[in-house]
Amino acid sequence: MIFLMAGMPVVRTIDTGLGLHQLAAHKAALNGDFWFPNPWKYRVFSVWLAEGSYQLYTNTIDKIIPVDGLIKYLSPISSERFAITANLRRFSENGYEVAFPQYFFKKYNSGKSDWEVIKEYHRYYIVFMMLRFLINLGILYFAFRYFKVFISNFWMVLLAVVFLDNGMNNAFRDTAFGFDTYIDLLLFTISALVIVRNYSPAWLIPVMVIGILNRETSLFIPALFAIVNFVRDGYKIKLRNFVWSAGIGLIGIAGFVGLRWYYGYEPYMLKSGWFRVVENFSNYSIMSGQFAIMLILPILSLFFVRQSPLLLRTVWFAIVPIWFGIHYWSFPVLESRYFLVPFTLAIIPVTLLGIENSYLNGKKTGIV
Repeated sequence: MIFLMAGMPVVRTIDTGLGLHQLAAHKAALNGDFWFPNPWKYRVFSVWLAEGSYQLYTNTIDKIIPVDGLIKYLSPISSERFAITANLRRFSENGYEVAFPQYFFKKYNSGKSDWEVIKEYHRYYIVFMMLRFLINLGILYFAFRYFKVFISNFWMVLLAVVFLDNGMNNAFRDTAFGFDTYIDLLLFTISALVIVRNYSPAWLIPVMVIGILNRETSLFIPALFAIVNFVRDGYKIKLRNFVWSAGIGLIGIAGFVGLRWYYGYEPYMLKSGWFRVVENFSNYSIMSGQFAIMLILPILSLFFVRQSPLLLRTVWFAIVPIWFGIHYWSFPVLESRYFLVPFTLAIIPVTLLGIENSYLNGKKTGIV
């Protein structure tokens, strides 16, 4: 079941999202030609991971099971396997063309035959699909463990994972495979589990290193660590937790500044402000995209958050208003996938725990 749940968002990415743009965007990134320089220029980890996975696949699995025999079954442009309904003219220099092998015949004429280009095209997409599938598996696994911290009933925990998977299934608007976003979600879920279970904060060091190379939102991880521990310690600042949060934060800041120093600073292309907040709240497509992934759970979480345990309530107040506020202030939030972090760490567990407690209280009252 979990393999099915991890696989369906991959299919949706190709069918309904901009998954077929992934290779053109990846090739451009490898050449330093980012379609949206700030911030994609500084989100290098997902590019390294995808390319490293491709090289590993090409030199191992492809030697044993050549791509020639897999194209029939795994080709993303096969009308027998996928039904492409996305507007592929979005975010591309040549419209529809960038999604298909013909584009790479012309763009990267390296002396390879057409058949070799077609095989390379399909190798990349097999790697993209496998990589996103594995990331999804990791997200669902760690989310399950995180939900179990607060929710006691197994079936409610499973339902929480189903809500998360539904969110990933529907977070396809204006996005290709979105490796940086989903790696970010995976890292945040691991971090939240480490923080609420009070595991060694040393685990957050590799998370922070990968996170800052992947996406700038990871800077919120040390802040979350500091806020949760401040509340857990009776609203007191303990030296140990202060040192850890400061140290992890410095890793993130150093990475943030270092990436912009090394690759060169690019000014942000979009204006931010209250007009952007109004624009986002008044855009029906934005509202429908967020409803598609979160349904009415954000509203329900408002009713249940005050009843939640202190730790979970702290996570909710630390993440939800700040995350939504920053994103709504900064740019048009058509890409609803950006809200999967607060949805996973706060909205889902608060809502499902509230429903679980309401059911149990009602059951006890009925028996009495």
